[in-house]
Amino acid sequence: MVLVMIFTTAPAMAKEGLFIGAYLLPTVQMSGDALSGVDSGTGYGFRAGVGFNKYLSIEGIYDKSEHDITGGPKMKMSGLAVDLRLNFPLTTLDSAKIMSLEPYIKLGYGLQYEVKASGFQSSKGNGPRYGFGIEQYLFRELSLNVGWTRTKISFDSPINKDGTIRTFDVGLIYHFL
Repeated sequence: MVLVMIFTTAPAMAKEGLFIGAYLLPTVQMSGDALSGVDSGTGYGFRAGVGFNKYLSIEGIYDKSEHDITGGPKMKMSGLAVDLRLNFPLTTLDSAKIMSLEPYIKLGYGLQYEVKASGFQSSKGNGPRYGFGIEQYLFRELSLNVGWTRTKISFDSPINKDGTIRTFDVGLIYHFL
């Protein structure tokens, strides 16, 4: 009876609570009317959130990237977003009580994305986002995360056009237990 309780409650406890993380954006691709002529860029980001159980969490993110503009200056983009994340634990805890592999999908909203380029007026936008990824636990408190996200942004003046941002991220997440 005690073993059953350990193996059924411990996986949920590993994902409940606060977490923070940092990640690199080796690829940030932009397309659409608002972002034509903008090359792929690189950047970094931070995330913080709370896990409600082993299946569901909510996270806030901050991204920052830099891009070349064809025939122009460099463009900087930053963004804030909130994502609801649904986890799919594939494996249970091993003998060291480390959950090993966990794919996920996420749905969210980009609250404030801003693009700036020298000599141009900055523009802000927002829009829906979705993504998927996989999390590999290295230790009970630390995991490696790899993910992909697509954000559809409607920019305000002076652009007044839509754009799509696709990011690939690799990072670490610390889970407060």
